[in-house]
Amino acid sequence: MKKHNILKVVLLSILVVLLCTWIFPSASYQYELVVDERAQLGIFDLFAYVVELFRYFPYVILMVLATGIFYGVAYRIPAYRVMLDKIVKKFAGKEPILLAAMMILIAAIVSVSGLSFGILFIFPFVISIVLLMGYNKLVAASVTVGSTIVGILGTTLGSSTTYYINVILGTEVQSEMITKVILLVISLVLLIYNVLLYAKKTKNNTDKVLEFVPVSASSERKDAKVTVAEEKKADSTVKEKKDVKKATSKKNETAEKQGTTKNTAKTGAKASSKTTTKKGQKTSSKTTAKKASTKTRAYDLKSKVETKVTVKPKKKVHIWPFVLVFDLVIIILAIASFDWVGVFNIDIFEQALEAVQEFEIGGFPIFAKLLGNVNVFGEWSLNYEMPTLIILATCFLGFIYGLKFDEFLDGVVAGVKKAIRPAIFMFLVYLVLVIVTYNPFQLNITKFFLDITNDFNVITMTIVSMISSIFNVENVYVAQSTLPYVTSVITDSTLYPLLGVIFQSIYGLMMLVAPTSVILIGVLSYLDVSYGQWLKHIWKLFLQLLIVLVVIFFIVFLI
Repeated sequence: MKKHNILKVVLLSILVVLLCTWIFPSASYQYELVVDERAQLGIFDLFAYVVELFRYFPYVILMVLATGIFYGVAYRIPAYRVMLDKIVKKFAGKEPILLAAMMILIAAIVSVSGLSFGILFIFPFVISIVLLMGYNKLVAASVTVGSTIVGILGTTLGSSTTYYINVILGTEVQSEMITKVILLVISLVLLIYNVLLYAKKTKNNTDKVLEFVPVSASSERKDAKVTVAEEKKADSTVKEKKDVKKATSKKNETAEKQGTTKNTAKTGAKASSKTTTKKGQKTSSKTTAKKASTKTRAYDLKSKVETKVTVKPKKKVHIWPFVLVFDLVIIILAIASFDWVGVFNIDIFEQALEAVQEFEIGGFPIFAKLLGNVNVFGEWSLNYEMPTLIILATCFLGFIYGLKFDEFLDGVVAGVKKAIRPAIFMFLVYLVLVIVTYNPFQLNITKFFLDITNDFNVITMTIVSMISSIFNVENVYVAQSTLPYVTSVITDSTLYPLLGVIFQSIYGLMMLVAPTSVILIGVLSYLDVSYGQWLKHIWKLFLQLLIVLVVIFFIVFLI
């Protein structure tokens, strides 16, 4: 695995787009296609666009760092590791079921709620589970990235993903719903089949698991080794003490015997007999007492040493508070992303927020001041609401589990260190979007393919969607940059629902392999998996999905 592989891929993508501004003339749609001179991008222009990144896309870094902080602190809470171990133990021997369940859950959340970027909050958790079950990093990447992409590809009610597509085409969320559900189900089945097939072949991996799971796991093993070493050292000390005492005792016995012999020679046989008897009794009793005393002291010493190295029983760890907070964060992120008013005309969340903000104590709107400017559920953004929720949940968990302030800060620092590299790489990907927005050229390519047929064609429209998805990073900008011109060429509005499905699903598909896929770049960077290794692993699934999509497009078009 080459060093800095993902950074090289990101920088190369930026370089390619920069060169395109020198090759292609500027092209934009303003009620008609306007082709202008080439707007060659210079070095100082490039760095000026970096400033634009901080202006328009700070949420990328904020969301990733907030997620990193959450898990950095969680790794210092024993309940998190216990929760992971219990899940893995419960599904021992049934790992494929858990893999499939996680993929279904992620895809469903993304498809229904539209939480396509915010879903990365659960990625470190899912990755830890996958690795602890004995699978390698490619399986972990496939489960997280693959299921997210399938959710985008088969978006059903997640209007935030397809909002501008529907606005430009004049379609609705419910348009071609059966087609969207079919795409979601078939794509999910293909994903699960490919992941489980590969996972079965690569079970019991050799990847470093401890890098992605709570540090307490490694600490416990390290502590265990230290404890065993201390016990061995203590036993050795006790043994040495015993040997010294025994040697001293034998020396005393020898000296006493020599003294007895001298006294016998001086006083005669009778006196010698009495003296010897008395001395022998005294010596024997003293020696016995010394031996008993030595044994007692040795035993006491060993007991004291054992007492020092014996590990105290661990307190029972309650995982339900962690599970509750973790699940609540995921649920709130999902429902806060769903357009309740636009899809179902439900305004209950608007009324609830209004009631909370208008609540007063002594004429003072306490909650309005405490909460500040917060949007209603359905309009939450990645700029501040979602990262704020994650940080608040992190602080709450640290409090209820009694983390010391220094421990909490250590967790924050560790989380930032782990998340900063993926955050920077994901942030830099958006430089591609800024370049093509301020220096538009891709409509030249779009025009070339549309002119081949001069009418709606599934193949050419698929190619146009693929190219636009690579350059524009987000589905919102894909729609804004390409669809206005496409609708000027394809004027039959009855084809627009299908056109919307094509742009939605092809965008999702391309994010599985494109070097400008923000989710993909973030996960590969986090797992330290090279881009080439990923393409070698995922190309079969990509090809299968592409064939399925094109076939379904043809069927819908013919119907």
